[in-house]
Amino acid sequence: MNERNTMSKRIDYEQIATKTDYAELNQKLAKLAQQEPPKSRKTVADLLEPLRERLLALQRKGWTSLQLAEELKAAGMPVGVSRVRECINRWTNKAATKRRGKERGKPAASHAVAAPLAANLRSKGAGSDGHAKFGLV
Repeated sequence: MNERNTMSKRIDYEQIATKTDYAELNQKLAKLAQQEPPKSRKTVADLLEPLRERLLALQRKGWTSLQLAEELKAAGMPVGVSRVRECINRWTNKAATKRRGKERGKPAASHAVAAPLAANLRSKGAGSDGHAKFGLV
């Protein structure tokens, strides 16, 4: 068998370079640079973003996520309660999430209990020097 036939056809970049109109291509790319790239998929947050301030104002007035989701569904937006709640929380809690991260550094309550427990265990089998007694005498 001939190896050339089994391999894919080689691309002739020199030929492509001679055929390409770089000035026209550069203009097209310049136009693209001025535009926002197209989004491949809209998310619930993208769908609700134009209504962000209105939804936040209603939530501050006392409307629940369930009530807001029902109103959105009635208007033709099939948005679940959890997604409405998630968006509202994300919009209102940006500062709170930063604060929450600092609290993670605090030691858990179980560490405070473990230290006296360990000291108690050491004293039962330890001699006056703090080392374990094995009773080999």
